[in-house]
Amino acid sequence: MKEERIKLLEQETKEEQRILSTNAWHLARYVIEHDYELKLPQDFDMGKFIWYAQHYLELEKDDKIKFINQYMMLEKATKNVTARTLVATRIHGRGFLYAVFGTSVGKYLFFLAIVTLTFVLLLIVNITTNDNVMPDILIPFWAAGLGTCVFLLRITQEKLSTRQFDPAFIPSQLIRLSLGILAGGLIVLFPDLIHPPQNGSIAEGINIGQSTLAFILGYAVDIFYSILDNIGGKVKDN
Repeated sequence: MKEERIKLLEQETKEEQRILSTNAWHLARYVIEHDYELKLPQDFDMGKFIWYAQHYLELEKDDKIKFINQYMMLEKATKNVTARTLVATRIHGRGFLYAVFGTSVGKYLFFLAIVTLTFVLLLIVNITTNDNVMPDILIPFWAAGLGTCVFLLRITQEKLSTRQFDPAFIPSQLIRLSLGILAGGLIVLFPDLIHPPQNGSIAEGINIGQSTLAFILGYAVDIFYSILDNIGGKVKDN
C-alpha cells in the first residue's frame, strides 16, 4: 500500500513538472514576441531557459532552482500575463469547435452567450407581446442579467485580447452574474423610484425607466455593492 502511494506521488510530481515545463515554454514564447514591451536583465539567457524547460525532469537540483527563479522572474516581468493565461488562451490552429467545446474559456463564453441571448429574447418577447404571458415583475431581473452579461462579455473580450484571461476566475464571474441579477432586480422593491404605481401594485409600477436602471445596476454591480459596504461600515462604526 505504501509503495503504491509512493508511485502515485511520483507520477503526480512528474505530471506537475511536465506542466511546469510546458507552461515555461509558452511564457518564453510570449516574452520573445513582446520583447520590446518587457524589461529583462541583459544577461538573461532565453535559450538556456527554454532548454531548462524542455529538460526539466532531467535537471540537477541546482539547475532546477535556477530555472524556477528565472520562471518567477519572467512571470513578474509579464505581470498579468501568466503561463496559465497563455495556455488557456492558446487556441490557434485547433479549429472553432475545439475552441468552443474543448477549452474552459470556450465553454464559459458559450455559456455566457446562451445566457445573454436568453435575457435578450425574454425582454423582446415581453416588449412585443401584448398579453401578459410573463409577470412584469421579472423584467428588471432580466434587464439586470443582460447588463451583467454585457459587462462580463466586455471584460472577457478585453482580457482575451491581451491574453490575461485566467479560467481560475470563472467561478467568481458567475457569482458576479448572480449578484448583478439580484442587485438590478431588487428595483421592484422600489416602484416609486421611477414611476409610482397607480393601484398599489408593484408590477404596475415597472416601466422602461426601471428596466434601464436595472440594466445599469447589473452592469455596474461593483459600484452598487461598494455603496452598500460603505453604508454598512458606517453603521458598524456607529
